[in-house]
Amino acid sequence: MSTKKRVNNKTKVKNTSQRKITKKRKKRINKKKLILLFSMIGIFMFGMVKATTGISTVAKNIEAKKQAEIEKQKSLEAQKQFNIEEEQTDGLQKKYTVVVDPGHGGKDPGNKGYSTRNNKSEKKVYEKDLALEISKKVAGILSRQNDVQVVLTRTEDKFVEASERVKTAETQNADVLVSIHMNAEAGGDSAYGIETYYRANAPSNDKSSHLAETIQHTIGSYIKMRDRGTKEDIFQVLRDTTMPAALVECGFISNYKEEQKLLDEKYQNQLSEGIAQGVLTFLDEHSK
Repeated sequence: MSTKKRVNNKTKVKNTSQRKITKKRKKRINKKKLILLFSMIGIFMFGMVKATTGISTVAKNIEAKKQAEIEKQKSLEAQKQFNIEEEQTDGLQKKYTVVVDPGHGGKDPGNKGYSTRNNKSEKKVYEKDLALEISKKVAGILSRQNDVQVVLTRTEDKFVEASERVKTAETQNADVLVSIHMNAEAGGDSAYGIETYYRANAPSNDKSSHLAETIQHTIGSYIKMRDRGTKEDIFQVLRDTTMPAALVECGFISNYKEEQKLLDEKYQNQLSEGIAQGVLTFLDEHSK
């Protein structure tokens, strides 16, 4: 073989080796680029998650503050509506004072509803919330009467001692106290209907039983219900007050069907009308 051919062969081998080295370098460079790219993507995704979490937290905080402001405004409006000041009455002297007492509140939820049907859980229902809603409606109806002043023992979801409720009724020199509650069946869910309680062991001149009977009867003329009648008891708001007083158990929230009725605003309106008209009928019958 000639010298020229050997040189050409060596050149070919050298060129082939260089190409192989170049390819290996390119592969290493491509791997580094991929690693760098994935790292950047990872950093970007982490940043996006953090940013999204931050935005979500801020949004929740804003919504919570907004809801708190709404609740505060509702409370102020309720206070303004039901604690009527003298200058808002156009100089009219109120003839009657009615204390409406929404049962429970705050840390004391009262009875709990069991809104579960067909294995589908729904929002938990508490006595304190329904009692407040219905009490506000009752107070609203009563306050439309020119000769009736209405006082609520609470206008928001807060705990009020039974002794404070009694004190409110006594210091206001109330003509009538009506306390609003929801019933529940211990260990069952079949009981339903409305019943009204009055003061037990009352003196002969006490009119609480008549108040309870009038409210119970009048409710029945506004809504279709199972009439569980009137009963006497020693609930503190009945026992320790001196004016005619009644405690209305507006229905069983342990019974799914009745609970659903109590959650319906139209039903609440009719029930509240029945309670309020019962109070007004009693006041008319025992006019001072």
